[in-house]
Amino acid sequence: MDGAERSRGRLYVVLAAALVLVAAALWLPTWWEAREYRQAEAMTGVGSEILAGTLAEARRNVESGKTSDAVTAAIGRPSVSVRTEGSSSHEKWTYYYADGTMTINITDGAVVRVSTDFRPPVIPTSRRPE
Repeated sequence: MDGAERSRGRLYVVLAAALVLVAAALWLPTWWEAREYRQAEAMTGVGSEILAGTLAEARRNVESGKTSDAVTAAIGRPSVSVRTEGSSSHEKWTYYYADGTMTINITDGAVVRVSTDFRPPVIPTSRRPE
């Protein structure tokens, strides 16, 4: 193998690496933006499930002062949940039922407020182009 053949082999490696970098530069931003969009949709409850049962039945099992674990054991996981943490933790759980929506505010692991809306739920849908 002489110097020209060795240089040609290196040239092919450099060209292949350049093609991979260009492809990544074109694909990565699109992938990252779609990932962020999906995460934002998840936080707003896009495509959340309507749970089995009725709002009245679920509301009977939730009282102020109950722990979040007790609520989960009584009525299950929420359709949508959002959590923030600072000097204390705050959570907002939303349960969608066919006959209405229940929102539970939780501070430091205990139910603070329960609100109900006895109208069919309006669940957000995705606006992301497919």
